[in-house]
Amino acid sequence: MLLDTALQHLPSVLWTLLYAIPVLRYGPVVRLGPNHLSYTDVGAWKDIFGHRAGEHIKLQENPKSRMFYRDQIIDRSKTDATNIIDADREEHSRLRRAVAGGFSEKAMREQEPVIAGYVDMLVDGIRRRSEKGEEVDIVKWYNWATFDVVGDLVFAESFGCLEGERGHPFVNLVTGLAAQAAEFTAMKYAGLQKVPGFKWGLNKVVKFVAKDLFSEMQRVMGAKLQHRLEVKEERTDLFEGLMSKREEWNLDMNRLQANAAILAAAGSETTASLLTGVSFLLLQNPDAMEKLKHEVRSSFNGVADITITSVGRLPYLLACLNEGLRRYPPAVSNLPREVHEGGEMICGEFVPEETIVEVQHYAMNHSSQHWHDPFAFKPERWLNKVDSELGEAKERGEKDADGDRLEAMQTFSVGPRNCVGRNLAYAEMRLIMARIIFEFDMELADQCRDWLKNARVYTIWEKEPLYVRFTPVKRG
Repeated sequence: MLLDTALQHLPSVLWTLLYAIPVLRYGPVVRLGPNHLSYTDVGAWKDIFGHRAGEHIKLQENPKSRMFYRDQIIDRSKTDATNIIDADREEHSRLRRAVAGGFSEKAMREQEPVIAGYVDMLVDGIRRRSEKGEEVDIVKWYNWATFDVVGDLVFAESFGCLEGERGHPFVNLVTGLAAQAAEFTAMKYAGLQKVPGFKWGLNKVVKFVAKDLFSEMQRVMGAKLQHRLEVKEERTDLFEGLMSKREEWNLDMNRLQANAAILAAAGSETTASLLTGVSFLLLQNPDAMEKLKHEVRSSFNGVADITITSVGRLPYLLACLNEGLRRYPPAVSNLPREVHEGGEMICGEFVPEETIVEVQHYAMNHSSQHWHDPFAFKPERWLNKVDSELGEAKERGEKDADGDRLEAMQTFSVGPRNCVGRNLAYAEMRLIMARIIFEFDMELADQCRDWLKNARVYTIWEKEPLYVRFTPVKRG
């Protein structure tokens, strides 16, 4: 029995140890394994992920690590197609150009009625629960809201989460697979996929256990995509760019579905995580909460005044979101790269080809090399920093007057594969948080006061319920 239990938890233990190593040692670069380096040197962002420009334009980019992407321990279906995440340099550039228009600031303003409609449903749902005296699990509600928004912006219909006040198979799959994916990577890291018969046996087990789940997911995604294809009017949404290139690029259903699923997953769970994290941090820091409440409630006379444009003029709200991104980064580790053929100079040192290199957001965001009081929630560190002082400090590679190097935090990564969804994420985060703060007073449930201390992470957070008591604000 003990042996069975130990084997059951071995992958999680290996992964936990792997990501615990950086906190046990000091320095800007740590060797996680014989062929794996993790950096907290700010220069690593540009050297690993940056654009190849100027005299370096012909250099290869450092491709996605095969261990973490291509060398799957579970055999991929023959129907699987490349998507914007795992496409090569040329195809990624083409796909990104196609979808970029849907994520522009102009597109966000045109999409505002769609986004605002789901924010209304979120607020109304929370109000109904609060009027019944119920505590609300904001992990669920933020997930439901962001998945419904992105569902509409990709498939022209939501996932029905807010309307039905329940999850959807796609939502549950996205939020539930991170731990399993990390465990498979830990197995690869331990070399188990090289053991004769191990990969074959594991494939058989997974296919048997998850057959119904994945079959249902394929059916649901196929139906969603078919609905989007049948929409005749032109939409300024996240998928219109690919739709317009469907015939020219000969995009079959598999490739369309693969990219639609990635856009829906990447554009929802991470935003929900940030909203959850910043809500908890504000509830744990009442001074910051009071400042935010004052800013939001003194800026608007009513709900109609709260728009994507108007919330963009709230500096303390943006500071709270940025500090939330630093303290609770939705993607805790960056997506590992593999040094290209011929090797690469990273942070002044030569790194041989095929070395796995990465920046872990959590480690970078909490390093005392870059941040004063790194584990404190201090939105003020982000205020009034768009001036000459910060610009000069960045040029000299120094900290600002408050002892912080703000450029160390690159939540959306850098370079040609940085997150195309930045504008959508900020628009949603600002609009949802402004409405919540304007409409409600919040109090953390007693059983959730150690919520962050008890958190587990597998690249993205595995979130336990976070219960909050909401009280509607009374206005004259």
